Amino acid sequence: MSSLFARLRGRKAAATAAQPVEPRQSRQSIYTPAILLLALTVGISYLGLGFVMPLRALYSQQVGATSGEVGLMASSALLTGFLAAPPIGWLTDRFGARTILWLGLLAHAVLVLSYAFVQNPVALIGLRALEGIAITGVLPPSRALMNALAPSTRQGEALGILGSAQMVGILLGPALGTLLANQVGYLPAFVVACVPLFIGAFSARLMLPRQAGQGGRKSPQPAAAVAQEATTTATQGAPLPRRSGWRAQFTPQLWLVYALAAILYVTQGTITAIWSLYMVARGSSLPVLGLSYTTYALPAMLLAPLTGRLSDRHGRYWPILGGFVCYAVIYFIFGLPVSPFWLVVISAIEGIIAAAVSSALSGLLADVMPKEGQGKAQANYSAATTLGALLSATAAGYLYGISPGAPFIASSAIFVLVSVALCLPPLVRLFPARGRSTGASVQSGNGADEMANELVS
Repeated sequence: MSSLFARLRGRKAAATAAQPVEPRQSRQSIYTPAILLLALTVGISYLGLGFVMPLRALYSQQVGATSGEVGLMASSALLTGFLAAPPIGWLTDRFGARTILWLGLLAHAVLVLSYAFVQNPVALIGLRALEGIAITGVLPPSRALMNALAPSTRQGEALGILGSAQMVGILLGPALGTLLANQVGYLPAFVVACVPLFIGAFSARLMLPRQAGQGGRKSPQPAAAVAQEATTTATQGAPLPRRSGWRAQFTPQLWLVYALAAILYVTQGTITAIWSLYMVARGSSLPVLGLSYTTYALPAMLLAPLTGRLSDRHGRYWPILGGFVCYAVIYFIFGLPVSPFWLVVISAIEGIIAAAVSSALSGLLADVMPKEGQGKAQANYSAATTLGALLSATAAGYLYGISPGAPFIASSAIFVLVSVALCLPPLVRLFPARGRSTGASVQSGNGADEMANELVS
């Protein structure tokens, strides 16, 4: 009898040892001083970015740019941002996210200030192209730094906080920028707009923590991970070799994330290219046009942390699939001849959907990207979003000439096709399963995430 109890106790101890140990960090509060300071730095910086968002096109027209040159300004920024994303990702992993972040903010501040001294349309196109590179040096490093600072089981919530900080700047910046330009003119407005960017650059340089493992130094592996790896090796044999280098950046799961990011940013490209023209064509006044941006940004800002927390706890699959289905319906309605009032109302609904999809997709990226190549993965993600926005903005301009609602109907069709594709078992299995007890990702690949119930631009 005693030997039987001994064997039972031995089995219980072995089972306990085989269970994954939840790192203590994952149970800590996500609202740490470092994370809040990073969110504050990004929010202040995006206030400066928001200042100049509505001013560039208006200012370029004032100095004699044609509508084609105004469109080329936007395209040049998207193109250079797309091309600069991979090198910036490599630099982020090589020199640290904090270093690239503050240098990107500093460069962008100088470029925004340069608008006050450039009055040639061709020079403005070149300036906008350089600005696209500088913008790419802000968001991917800030996301990589947030990945390093946040607990591993609360990545979606952390990136939702970062998205809310961006949305605060985008929500307040355009209104303040247009008001200031109306009172004092464009040149003083550009001078004021660079101030938050300089503040953000120096805040990032002086107060943000260094990213663990930067400069080629590897951070020590947590004890819990060492213990779990040892247990797995003892019970199941040696682990499979890890992929390294660029191969690790293009696994099937990461390809899925990049593709979904490009599809999601079809919305941004379409809105950037034609939304103002479309609202005015439907009879909207300028205040109502501005209200449509506010009603979109406000729910996206408020709900991004909550939707990120939900996807952390219950999985990524259903928020992404459900959000894409909703996008298909919303953009089909946008393409119909509806009144500006309903376009504003539906914009608020779109903001809610954007918060859910963006947070879940950011969390999925955090789940599947290599731990020692976060900067490259975030840069690849940024390149995918820029590519989606660039292609959709170009196509929307041509489709709008055929019919004002055609770009939205085409976007709706894309979301329908992608939603159907996401129901296919090979794609479903690419989503990591998520355990209910700990909320940690389990790379078993044998089913979709479960969910109880983001934007970033």
